[in-house]
Amino acid sequence: MAELITKFEALGLSADKAKEAAANKKLAPTLDGLITSTGQTEFAKPMGMLIYTLAATAAKEKMPYADYIARAIVSGRIATTEQLIAATKFCAKSDPSADEAAFDEACGVGVVVSDEEVAASVQGIIDSFKDSLLKERYRGLGKVLGVVKKLPELRWADSGKVKAEFDAQTLALLGPKDERDTPAAAKAAAAAAAPKAAAAAARTTESNKWKPAPLENMFLSGDIYRLHKPGENPQIKPELTKEHLAATKGLVVTRFPPEPNGLLHIGHAKAININFGYAKTHGGVCNLRYDDTNPEAEEQEYVDSILETVRWLGFEPHN
Repeated sequence: MAELITKFEALGLSADKAKEAAANKKLAPTLDGLITSTGQTEFAKPMGMLIYTLAATAAKEKMPYADYIARAIVSGRIATTEQLIAATKFCAKSDPSADEAAFDEACGVGVVVSDEEVAASVQGIIDSFKDSLLKERYRGLGKVLGVVKKLPELRWADSGKVKAEFDAQTLALLGPKDERDTPAAAKAAAAAAAPKAAAAAARTTESNKWKPAPLENMFLSGDIYRLHKPGENPQIKPELTKEHLAATKGLVVTRFPPEPNGLLHIGHAKAININFGYAKTHGGVCNLRYDDTNPEAEEQEYVDSILETVRWLGFEPHN
């Protein structure tokens, strides 16, 4: 294991992370194999992190041509997370060595997006949303950032630079966060500085002005934003994908499968919002399916309560 730890540290992993990876029975041989396939023993940290990410993905699911992608990383052809995601999708359907030009085009190899182009693209979107941003302030950033991330001209831009530019421009427009962005603080300040009647009026006014961030914001960034679109999830049998798309008509279809043997708790709220919210954000549907693995403990009261709770959170099951 000591030899593996040393190998993994050469990628830029910390000692603890390298030790953890070496102890992982699925990840360790995959990562070791990819490192060997590159023919290198030393790596710049950004390059090493991409190889580690590739290995982590390949260890979880069958990934053809992972060695090819690893060599593309060390050669500099694949240099960003966005390009790595595109590379894995391309290799799930085609042999990259059979048509390297198509691989390069699909992965944005050689495409350079300058800092000036990033700034101009971000500015254009912020200008188009200026009125709503001034009204909603920081509560409206998620939606606008989602639009920025979907710009075709920024597809191969460094996501870190895009986010930094977005943060800088929104800060310049809105200024630092203040009591307008923290309703509770605004109410407390108003109550302390005015008579009770005035404080009550201020609280009412502020309550009417403030609106929670849209549910869709949580699906426009992070790992959940990178989930497969319908039909992109590789299958051992391609015909399964065709059958699935035919059955779903290409829509996002999710489900919430509680067992009706008790009342829902706060953890279920997370599952409800993610399953129903993700489908809603992407124009799909979510089905409510009651799990019947323990029929002796199930009662109609809980069946009715679950549906009522889903509706109380603002969703309507498709089936």
